[in-house]
Amino acid sequence: MDKTKFEWLAARTTDKVVEYLEAIQQRATVLQLYQYYYPDEYQQSKASVKVTSLETYSEKELEFLTLLDEQFFPLPLLLAESERISYIPVEPLGTSWYYDNFEELGATEKFLMSLIHGLDGDSWNDIEGELEQDLPPVASYVNYQKLSQECKKLRGTITHLPIALDMLTQSTGNLWLDISYENDIVDAHWTVEVIDTLREAYTEAQTIMQKYREFIEWLDRDSANCIKVVRLWNRCKETNPEIHNHYLVA
Repeated sequence: MDKTKFEWLAARTTDKVVEYLEAIQQRATVLQLYQYYYPDEYQQSKASVKVTSLETYSEKELEFLTLLDEQFFPLPLLLAESERISYIPVEPLGTSWYYDNFEELGATEKFLMSLIHGLDGDSWNDIEGELEQDLPPVASYVNYQKLSQECKKLRGTITHLPIALDMLTQSTGNLWLDISYENDIVDAHWTVEVIDTLREAYTEAQTIMQKYREFIEWLDRDSANCIKVVRLWNRCKETNPEIHNHYLVA
């Protein structure tokens, strides 16, 4: 055997060994996590720990992943494919309006997107037509901090406006809501610390999403509420957009 072929075979064998050891280590880690979070279920489980290949999970591992999916946070990718992944896949929960066809959005959805990003006059007139509501002129810049403060002085669903804006701009500060498929998380390792962080963030995400849905439903119920939003927006007009955080409208 020539030297080049020997080195190639040696390298390939080494890669296989490393792959095998990594799979064994991850399998042990997942089972340890199962025992940590669900000690009683782990002890009572009759599921097998055997695997058919390095790429698949054992029945006992899948049992734990199902519990996580049902009680901690969603793991659809793992449960659908049943193929071993070295990290915890975090599926984006936020809005995907950036990747939708604008014309396919609802009237209030178009209204909010236009409020944030701006449209020309004709497009804004089209939105008014869909809402069947004439809207006041919209300020070109608003101070986001002032907008948040003004909302705290109010009562009712309109106070959720900052949350809606944060959802649409992926600026909530919540990892489940701010990531996208183009900017996903690939370093969520199988550790207690990471799982606890994901669980806490997922619970927070549910609260944020509920408030966001309530705000959208409030706009949908009465298009006159869009006028209230514009008036609030205009009260927070920013005269020095280079200095403060703001949203560009036109």
